Amino acid sequence: MTNQINLFESAAAVHPGEMISEYLEFNGWSQRDLHRRTGLTPKLISEICSGKAPITPSTALALEKVFQRPAHFWLNLQRRYDEAQARVGLSAKFAEWREWAKQFPLREMRRFQWLPTQAHQSDVDVLLNFFGVSSPQSWQAVWNASHVAYRQTRKFITTEEAVSAWVRQTEREAGELDFDVNEFDQSRLLASLEELRSLTKEPASKFIPKVQSICARSGVAVVWVPELAHTGISGCARWLTDKKALIGITLRYKWDHQMWFTFFHEIGHLILHGKDHDLVVDNPTEDMTDKVIDPDMQRHEEEANRFSSDTLIPPKALAEFIAQGKFTNEAVLGFANKQGIGPGIVIGRLQQEGLLEYYQGTKLMRKFDWEFK
Repeated sequence: MTNQINLFESAAAVHPGEMISEYLEFNGWSQRDLHRRTGLTPKLISEICSGKAPITPSTALALEKVFQRPAHFWLNLQRRYDEAQARVGLSAKFAEWREWAKQFPLREMRRFQWLPTQAHQSDVDVLLNFFGVSSPQSWQAVWNASHVAYRQTRKFITTEEAVSAWVRQTEREAGELDFDVNEFDQSRLLASLEELRSLTKEPASKFIPKVQSICARSGVAVVWVPELAHTGISGCARWLTDKKALIGITLRYKWDHQMWFTFFHEIGHLILHGKDHDLVVDNPTEDMTDKVIDPDMQRHEEEANRFSSDTLIPPKALAEFIAQGKFTNEAVLGFANKQGIGPGIVIGRLQQEGLLEYYQGTKLMRKFDWEFK
């Protein structure tokens, strides 16, 4: 009898009623005999044996005494059967959900190692696990609840699926930081601006961990995440919780002045606008004239831009430097050193002001790129 039971335990999930029928046959009992021994009604026993009724805790306790198998054995059989049936129903839905999965940039996401490449997992399974949701409808509900505010540009064809995938990856990477993120402290963040500004002189290998550590102490997780096609994203600022914030940065444009401008722009959103928006996704600053979804967002973007510009180079100091009219590499280096910032920041600003052509001064700028194995 024990060997037979072991065979059933290792087989595919079946309804517990099949196991009961095997026990009855082995003992030479009828369903009526089981009724007498357990006190369960003949109708219930018949429905269990035919797979129409489930094993309940009280039923399992009755069977425990009769068949000398603990109640959890019968309940586990029922649980496994119920799970298997649910998966069968889910697999039918997966056929419909494949079209949803095709809307995501799966090849890029795998290249960036955001998704596993195991062959036994379907694209639908992989995406649901990535987003931490149970269905496409759940994904849509979570995305809608983020109340994302972002510009629609004519320059980039954006898709909701690609944008949401990038935003989700920022969340995932924020959760993997080596730093504990404190509760958000605006005063402490403001006090850290000068220290953060000084890091514009450092190479990426040095400034990234320093930025993350400094900001984590002020309640802001900072991550750099590659941009996906059809997003046009330069960065985002969002609230992970009521007391913790997140800044995500791409290298949409790879020069140091552009990356640092985006970083301080996102800090500006957190400091100036608080929780006016749960999530702000920013397109490159060159697209400021494009259509804005939220009427207030244009004003917020201009305020964040001004905050970033003025933090990087104080207006008075910039005006005095420009008034001198000398923009050689040597002059720029001297001004940058005096201000305690990287020279690329100065070159970028002079280019933006139209005082230098975009090909001038590039020797003083740093260019960043991603490395993928």
